[in-house]
This record gives sequence, C-alpha cells and structure tokens, in this order.
Amino acid sequence: GGTVLFDTRDQIDSLEGGSDTTANGQRLQQILANLDIPPLEPVPHDHVLTKSFYLLSSFPGRYAGSPLWIEARQGGQNQSNANRPAAAADGVSPILITANDFAGAWAVDDNDTPLLPTVPPDETQREYAFRAGVNIMMYMLTGNYKTDQVHVPDLLERLGQ
Repeated sequence: GGTVLFDTRDQIDSLEGGSDTTANGQRLQQILANLDIPPLEPVPHDHVLTKSFYLLSSFPGRYAGSPLWIEARQGGQNQSNANRPAAAADGVSPILITANDFAGAWAVDDNDTPLLPTVPPDETQREYAFRAGVNIMMYMLTGNYKTDQVHVPDLLERLGQ
C-alpha cells in the first residue's frame, strides 16, 4: 500500500521550451517504465482530493498550470475491487504526479520567509500550494472518508433506533 507523489518541478520548463517532455519528465518515464502503473487522469472536479479539507479546483505549487495526475476511475464507481486497484487501498491512488513544484512553494527559511518566488509572483498561489499539500496529506492518510459521508444520515438514523 501507500502513495508516491512525483513532482517533476518542470512546469515552467515545459512552457518555455515548447516541448511536451522535459528532461525531468523523461527521467520520470525511465523510472516508471518497468513498474505496473495504473492508467492516470487529471484529478476530476468531483474527486475527494478537491474537498478532503479545503475546497480546491486546482493544485498549484511554485508554478500553476500542470494538472495533478492520479489513478483513473475505470468504468465508473461501481466496479468490483479486483478491477479497481485503488479500491483496495480505500480509494487512494498509489501514484500522484505533477510538475508544479510543491516543495518549492512550501520552502521557507528560519524566519518563515519563502525561499523561492511563485511564478507568477503571487502569495495567494503560495497559500493555495499549502492548501493543496494539506488536501493531499488528508487524502493519503484518510482515503475516501469524505466520499463516505453521504451515508452519515443513514448511519445516524440506525444509531437512533
């Protein structure tokens, strides 16, 4: 079990170079080439990652614009666990990939002064990078608990009987 977050930190390189695959992206492909990686998709707007703590529509880091890739939902939510590997891990994707440089946005010195600027310079973007990190950690630690909350009224009714 577990989840690995790969952050190639090269969103700006892909914009400047005009290439689809950067050196970091190529290296990630080499690392993952011999692993059994599930199909990936950008985080859907209704995914638990968008609401595990903060309500988010994107996952910026030092850069914004790169999607956060997770295990794809295959064939809908009602598949058996055998056909949905993440289902065995409480719905948590075993792999997350982005190029937005989360660690660069989170890095601060001893005085809590950011070490690196966001691109473009925007402290709101940095705040959302911290929020993205909180959501990712909540998701990795608690799985799909937020999705299960739709059952709370039924559970409370049963407890009252």
